[in-house]
Amino acid sequence: MPPRLAHRKSRAGCRRCKERKVKCTEERPSCAACGRHGVPCEYVDTAIAASVPRRPKSSPPHRDPAPSISGSTGEHGATISPPSGLDTPYSDDLDSVIPESLRHQIELYLIHRFKSSVSPAFPSAQTPHLKELYVWHAMEAAFDHQYLLNAILAITALYLWTCEVQQLPESRTVQIPKAFRHVDFSQLHRAYLNLAISEERDALSSLGPSNSDAVGLTSILLSIMSTCLLSDTPTSDENEYFPPIQWLTLAGAIQTVFQAAIPFLPEGAMMLYLRASREPNFRDKSLLFDPNNVMPFARVLDFEDSEHPFANQAETEPTTYEAYRSALAVIGSIYNAARAGEPEHYLCMRVVAFGPLVPKSFVRLLAQKRPRAMVILAHYMVFVRYVDSYWWFKGRAEKEILGIQRSLPEKWQWALRWPLAVLSSPEYAKVDPRTLFGDMNVGTGDPAGGIGTNTPGGQPSIFEQRMATG
Repeated sequence: MPPRLAHRKSRAGCRRCKERKVKCTEERPSCAACGRHGVPCEYVDTAIAASVPRRPKSSPPHRDPAPSISGSTGEHGATISPPSGLDTPYSDDLDSVIPESLRHQIELYLIHRFKSSVSPAFPSAQTPHLKELYVWHAMEAAFDHQYLLNAILAITALYLWTCEVQQLPESRTVQIPKAFRHVDFSQLHRAYLNLAISEERDALSSLGPSNSDAVGLTSILLSIMSTCLLSDTPTSDENEYFPPIQWLTLAGAIQTVFQAAIPFLPEGAMMLYLRASREPNFRDKSLLFDPNNVMPFARVLDFEDSEHPFANQAETEPTTYEAYRSALAVIGSIYNAARAGEPEHYLCMRVVAFGPLVPKSFVRLLAQKRPRAMVILAHYMVFVRYVDSYWWFKGRAEKEILGIQRSLPEKWQWALRWPLAVLSSPEYAKVDPRTLFGDMNVGTGDPAGGIGTNTPGGQPSIFEQRMATG
């Protein structure tokens, strides 16, 4: 047998593949792995690299920090500074919620319920390749990563509380043992959620292949829970309405963490998730933020209050206008998918993704309780109502839309016709909103028509005219 020739490894691969120690296809401008992960693909100039003396193995590899995250790299991964907004939302402490003598029993019960009731209800469970993602893969990882385990316990406690309070059909199958019937599952949810967020923040100090799967799985659970953060203030018609700023802020921070974990993912549960999750398409931002998505909501974007001209001027400031337009474009992408008959579990994924996708500048406008921002939120809640067969959305749309209705000035009430119609009948979500606005003067906000008219809403709006002329 001839002697085996020595094999020299190619050093022309991209930076990310080298750091993950995986084979790079060396395609340009983006290799297959970076394209699959949706991350920037960077190549080191081989001529320059060859002239630089090689460092000893013990030296940490160089790595550019992930976008929007500050941090430094370590030998096995990266030290990531927790993004702004990744804060514990509640004050509840686990020791004050349940007695130590019952803690192990309750946690065992929560794990049982997660596997039997909660994980099968996730949108991912409708995809054959992902059916066991949480019921098996996540549970295995949870025993090595406490923050993932606490996220599992938190979402299960939220499920049990929701079943009790909302009297869902699932309640008939949720027989809570007598020993736990005095337990406040809403407080239990808050305590475990606090622990999960706090511990995931700590895990970012050593983000790498050994924990990126668990960080990614935890982030998905947190993103679901963020859509239904329990309010610390009672809800009634007399109370002032506060937009869900905490949800949107936390959702954005969770997405930042998720993106930071992607470059470190080994072959495992999260890689399986990313490969199988090609639909709906969240990678192509040109589709999500396509200006044409805004057309059904153009009157919301361009409406002017004749009584407050100075406020109108502030609303048309370029960054403000773009924040509104971007938020409406994302809503429009959900609207288009619903009208196209996209499966409900895909629509649910789109609705959950709104928080991470919406610009931070829009969140700031919503925090100021600007009427246009609140109307846009009400339009998003149309689709929360449309997919509220998923238990974590139950009752959320009604709470937000009716709260917004109480807070809006009279001049803006016309803009809630579509959201209010959807509360009565979810199928209105697929109706063109312009047919509900009636004939109205966009400059004065004086509607001449009403719900059920077939007119497209009078003269074309400024946005519609702009789109028509290119």
